[in-house]
Amino acid sequence: MDFSEYVRHTRLFYGLTQKEFAEKLGYKQTTISDVENKRKNASDRLRAALIRNYPKSPEFERFLYEIKQGGVNNGS
Repeated sequence: MDFSEYVRHTRLFYGLTQKEFAEKLGYKQTTISDVENKRKNASDRLRAALIRNYPKSPEFERFLYEIKQGGVNNGS
């Protein structure tokens, strides 16, 4: 999984729109869209904000595992 997918999966796990997610991270919705759609690489600052605001949990790890196994609709 690349970081753009990780961003999307994190947002979906928390049930947020791109706009809500971007606001919580201090970014514009267009930046999140560009990262999720691989038009732009995530900056180190965005990566740090994501990890700080949305740390991995056992539930999130399980969610990622289920996506990998094809058991969760990943919004694609």
